[in-house]
Amino acid sequence: AVAHGGGDGGGGDRGGGARSVDRRVVRGPARFIPTADEWCHEFSWSGVPKDGSKTTVQPNANKFKKLSVIPTSMYHNVSEVRTNDDTLITVKLMLFFQLDSIEKMLACTNDPIADFVNAASADVIAFCSGLNYENFLTLTGELNKLETFSQLTTRAHMIGYTISKVVFRGFQAGEKLQAMHDEAIQERTRLRLLEETQEQQQRAEDMKLEGERRRAKMQAELEMEQHRLKTELSLTAQQASIKEQKLIQAAKNELEALQHEADLKQQKAAAAVNMEIKEHELALEQRRNEEQLRMMREMKQVGVDLTKVLVSQHEQPDKILKIDTSDSHRTDTQNKGLLGALQLNL
Repeated sequence: AVAHGGGDGGGGDRGGGARSVDRRVVRGPARFIPTADEWCHEFSWSGVPKDGSKTTVQPNANKFKKLSVIPTSMYHNVSEVRTNDDTLITVKLMLFFQLDSIEKMLACTNDPIADFVNAASADVIAFCSGLNYENFLTLTGELNKLETFSQLTTRAHMIGYTISKVVFRGFQAGEKLQAMHDEAIQERTRLRLLEETQEQQQRAEDMKLEGERRRAKMQAELEMEQHRLKTELSLTAQQASIKEQKLIQAAKNELEALQHEADLKQQKAAAAVNMEIKEHELALEQRRNEEQLRMMREMKQVGVDLTKVLVSQHEQPDKILKIDTSDSHRTDTQNKGLLGALQLNL
């Protein structure tokens, strides 16, 4: 809402001077109650006429006090636009715009909708005046571009608005011109269909010939591929056979090497066992000899007749050589006791 109120005017009414009026903008959503010396601004813009037509505007048809600042749009038909070949057409547009500055709008215009309508109409008239009817038909897409509506965008910027988009909704010509245009369209459509039919026939023939050529090429390539595959299979079989023989021979050689290595290990193990047994037997024999020698030395020290001891170990010798070196005072009973002890130790 826009509120106006009385001001002091830099001195009020002194000396008969005019009083100034202050203006303030109240942005919603809010509850607004004017003060005693304020009044709300009433907007009177061009709008939809009473007959309900959305494509035309009527001055002062839209009166309100609450200003909407959200983006909005409007329909507008520019009637009786003349091309350079004197063809009258009606151009249908849709304008999208948004209010950016309320202060600028209040200061620069009383009816922005009327400004949009006039500026858009001027841009459309300027666009169509340099084209004939045929060129207009091919360039209607330019009416969807903001660059075509330079007066509209300039005027909108001056009054605090932004034109975000302009949509061309089509055009309408006079009844006679439209009938001629429809007939021309029908004739062009008939010729185009005839041309497309002939082109389709030619394409069908071309496709048939191309298919036969591709088929022959594919047949030749298939035969070459089959020959190549047979050659590769034969070569692969030969290589596999050679590889298999190599693998068999390698496995055989490896098996023989493993068997030979196992035999060597077995022989080495047997030799080591035999050597260990012999070393054990030699050690045992040596320990027996050392023990026997020790015992004999001990018996000699106690005066035992070693000859009798050795003879007793061989009860039936081939030859007997007796050397008596024993003392007369030792008895036979002691000798027999020592001889038994020696035999038990051995």
